[in-house]
Order: sequence, then C-alpha cells, then structure tokens
Amino acid sequence: MHIGRPVPALPLGPHRRKVAAQIAAMIAEVDPELNEIAADLTRLYREHIPVYDQVDASSIENNTRAVLRIVVAQLGDSHAEHAGFDELTTLARTWADQQIPLDLVAHSLQIGARRIFELIRRRAAARDIPAAEIDEMQDLTWEWATASATAVHVVAQERAVAGAARRADFLRSLVDGTLSPAVLLVDARDHRLDPEHRYRIACAAWNETAVTADLLAALRARGSTTTLPVVDTVVDQHLVALLPRTPDSLPDDSVVALGSAVPLGDAAASYRQARRALDLAVRHGRRGSVDLGSLGPLPLLGAAEDVAQLLEEKHLEPLRRHGGAAGEILGTVETYLDCDRRVDDTAAALYLHRNTVRNRLTRFAELTGLDLDRTDDLVVAWWLLHREQSPPR
Repeated sequence: MHIGRPVPALPLGPHRRKVAAQIAAMIAEVDPELNEIAADLTRLYREHIPVYDQVDASSIENNTRAVLRIVVAQLGDSHAEHAGFDELTTLARTWADQQIPLDLVAHSLQIGARRIFELIRRRAAARDIPAAEIDEMQDLTWEWATASATAVHVVAQERAVAGAARRADFLRSLVDGTLSPAVLLVDARDHRLDPEHRYRIACAAWNETAVTADLLAALRARGSTTTLPVVDTVVDQHLVALLPRTPDSLPDDSVVALGSAVPLGDAAASYRQARRALDLAVRHGRRGSVDLGSLGPLPLLGAAEDVAQLLEEKHLEPLRRHGGAAGEILGTVETYLDCDRRVDDTAAALYLHRNTVRNRLTRFAELTGLDLDRTDDLVVAWWLLHREQSPPR
C-alpha cells in the first residue's frame, strides 16, 4: 500500500493542448537529439549533484531517457485533457529502490526541463514561431517539470513515512531483545547495518525543541562512519540511536547517555546501560555526554535495597524525628559532601556562617551515629543521602 498525498494531474484545456502539440512538433520520442540530451544530462548530474557520482552512469542515463520519453508522450497526446503522473511515480519508486535520493531526482527533473526547452526554443525560432507562442511552450514545459518534481516529492514522503515506521519497529525490537538471530541478519541488511560491527546505543529525552534537533543532527553526523549510518527513532519519549562509532564531541546543553559498544545481538544490554546512565545523569544534574563509567559511584546507588532500608532506619530515621531542623541538617550535609567536605565552600554555597555549618555537621553525627571523618561512615552517609535522589532501578 502506498501512502502520501495524491499528485494532482496537470490540466490541459483546448488551448494548452494546442501548446502541447506545438511542443510535440518540436521533438519526437525517437528524436536522436534526446539521446544526446540524456547523455549530456547524465554527465551534468554526476558532476554537480551529490551522490549521483556514486550511482552507475548507465542507470542514470536510462532513467533520464525514460523521463524524456514520458515528457514527449504526454505533451504529444493531443486528446488528453490532463497530464497524469502515474508512470513517473512508478519510475520514482524504482529510483528509490536504487538508493537514488529522490530530492535530487526532483532537482534533476527541473534541470532536464531547462535543457529540453533549449532544444524546443532553438527549433521553434528556426521555424519562425512567434515569441509569444514560444513563451507559452516554455511556461507549459516548466509547469510540467514542477508538477513532475511534486510527484517525486510525494513518493519521497511516502518512502520516508514507511521507512520511519520500519526503523521504529526494528529499533524497538532490537533494544527489547526480541529479534531472533535470523531476523536480525535480514533487518540489519535492510537498515545498512553490519552484524559483525560493534555499536553503541545512545539515549536522550525526546522533545520537539531546537536543542534536541541539534543533538540528533550531531549524533547522525559524528556517530556514523563513511559506510555505516546512524539508525535512530523515538521509543517511549526517548531518542534512541544506534551508533557505529563513538562521537568525538556532542552538544553540552543537553544530556545524552551512551551504552557499551556491543555486537548488534547484544544491543538490548547497551540500551539498558544507556537508559540507566541517562536516568542518573538527569536526576543528578549532569550535562553533555555520559555513560555509566563516567558517573563515578552514582550507578551504585540502586544496589542492595534491603540493606539500604536497614541503614536508613538505623541512621536517618532518628534525625528525621526532629522535623524542620532535620531538613536543614540534611541539606547542609549534602552540600558539604558535594563541596568535597570543605566547610568554607559549603558556607558560601548556603550563605551560612562557617560555625553554623560545623554545628550542623556535629548535630548530624550525634543524631545519625555517622562520623563524616571516618571513611566507612562517610561512604554510608553519601550513599544514603544520594540514593534518595536516584531513580528506581
């Protein structure tokens, strides 16, 4: 089933059919000069349009010749009330299957229209056709080229929507770990992936903002190789991208998390790492590119839930019984730990006198039994205070 908006046919009333007949009189389907134009356009496309230089020249020339044939056949039909684009649409789908970018095809159609009309104008002038009639032929030729380009754009939109749906289904199944090895091999080829290559999963919160758009553009540009593209989609309000290489740099005004580089079959594990790193980074205010290895001890916060509950009951519950004062003490200790246990920095950060900071630290030790000058107690205190900020596993 094909999707996308329909392409309106180009209306050809009585006068326009007469103009079309004049165009047809200038050129014929078997006109040898059209072969020369097709060959010339092929050289022009390959020299000036990106990607065309990587496509087989004979394929481009055959496609160009097919378009010229369609032009001549349609404009030469003196009985047609409309110029339809079904044949061109079918041809555009063939181009898409040949991996020829359709936006470039649409551009090349308009370039080709100019060359065709150069031939028409030259022959019309040789037959002493009035300039006004030549201008009408040019206008109709250009209108046909514009409508043809629209037809190609519709196919491009159709392919883009279908491709996005296939890509989303594939990536969702990949990160869920539900693809069988046999299906993975087939889908990998469909998405230009190398099953033997090691990929990293990147995750970021998704929203329709310029910041997210810039991040996606950077991932696509810096996470791809010359032969392997980045494959991305949105899963559960998160941007998920499969990266064939680690980006050398990413925007630091957002947070993006990376999983380990793994074979495609292990992408689910890389995804779980990336999501965990992203949750921790967002919760703790980290920015830029992160992974579990760059977050220090934060990934340890979700471990040993049963032990954590016992330690909370032992150390923090006695403190919390002191109401509002407990919040002030806990906030001071958290800032003190964030300031690497520097009293003056803590006082400056909280706009407190240094003696107030010291008093609260002393009170924390009295009520919790945790002496922050002892390594074991320091580790327990940091873990208990920070795990309350940590997302659930």
